[in-house]
Amino acid sequence: MSTTTTPSAVASARPGAVYPLRPLAQDEVFMGAFSVIRRNPRAALGLPFLASALSFLVSLLLLMVMPSDAYLRMLTDPAAFENQELALAMFTEGGVVVMMMASSFVGILVMAISLGLLAVPALRAAYGLPTTLRQTVGMRAGRLGWLVLHLVLLMVGAGVAGALAMAASVLLIVITMGIGLIVVLPMLFLLMCWLTAGFMFGPLLVVVERRNAFSAVARSFALNRGLWWRHIGAVALVYLMLGVVMLVTALPVGVVTGVGGEIAWQSPQGQDGVLMLALLGLTQLYDMVLNTLLIALVGTLISLMYLNARFRREALDVMLLDAAGTPTELPASPEHFSAHLRHGRTEEPR
Repeated sequence: MSTTTTPSAVASARPGAVYPLRPLAQDEVFMGAFSVIRRNPRAALGLPFLASALSFLVSLLLLMVMPSDAYLRMLTDPAAFENQELALAMFTEGGVVVMMMASSFVGILVMAISLGLLAVPALRAAYGLPTTLRQTVGMRAGRLGWLVLHLVLLMVGAGVAGALAMAASVLLIVITMGIGLIVVLPMLFLLMCWLTAGFMFGPLLVVVERRNAFSAVARSFALNRGLWWRHIGAVALVYLMLGVVMLVTALPVGVVTGVGGEIAWQSPQGQDGVLMLALLGLTQLYDMVLNTLLIALVGTLISLMYLNARFRREALDVMLLDAAGTPTELPASPEHFSAHLRHGRTEEPR
C-alpha cells in the first residue's frame, strides 16, 4: 500500500491535537489513551469488538464440533463449579480439554493481534488524523504474519516462564511451611510486571517499525532502558485496575448466570436448550462489550507508552514536529521519516 496520503489529509494534520508531542507524564499517558479512544471510536473500539466476536465464534464452533453437556453446564452456570462430580466429568473428557485449550489459545491470540494493531490509530492521533477500522487493519495487513509468529512465541515463552515460576514458588512455600507466601506473592506480581514491561512493545514494533518476530524482542527491552520503574509502575497500576474492574463486573453477571442457569437446567425438556442458548448469548455479549473496552484502553495505553519511550530516549517528538508536513499514513514509521528526508532534499535551494 502506498505510504502517502491525499493533500487534504496532510493539510488537516494537527500535531498535538489529541495528546502533546513532548515527553509525557504518567497521568498524561492515561489521559492521552482516553483521548485516542474518544477521537477514533470506530477503530479503537471496533477492532477489539471484532476480535471478541471472532473469539466467541471459534469457541462456539468448537462447542458444536465437540458438544459436551458437562462443559455447557459449567459455561452457563458458575455455581456448577462447586459440583465436584460435574467438574470431574468435564475434565475427564479428552475432547473438552482440547477444546478449552484451543479456544483459549485462539482467543488470546486474536485479542493480542488487536492490541498490536491499535498502534495505528494511536500513532495517527499524534497528528490529529482520524482513523477508520478499515485503515487500522489495512495499513499493516502485510505485517500480520510476523505479528502472529511473534505473539505465538511470546505465548509459548510466557507459558514456560509461568510454569517454572509457579514450580519454584510452590517449592519455596513448601520448604518454608507457608511462611514464604508473604514473599512469593509480591515477587510473582513484580516479576509479572517486569516481564510485561519488557515484552509489551514487541507487537507494536512488528506493526509500526516493521521488525521481525525476533528483533522486536530486543528492541522492546531497549526501549525500557532508563524507564524500567516508570513502565513497571504503569503496568502494575493497569493490572490493579483490571483486577478491580473484573471483580466488580463479575458480581452482577455471576448472579444472573447462576439464577438463569439453574432455571434453564430445571426447565421442561425442550425449553432448557433455548434458555441455555439465550443465557450463553447474553453472557458472551456482556463479555464482548467488557473485553472491547478493556482491550481498547490497554492497547492505546501501550501505544502511548511506546511513543513516550521514544520521546524520552530518541527525541521522537522533535522528529514528528519536524516531519509534520510530510505526507504519511502512519507517523513515526520508517517510511514516514524516509519520505520526510526525500521531501526535505527536494526543497533544498539550488
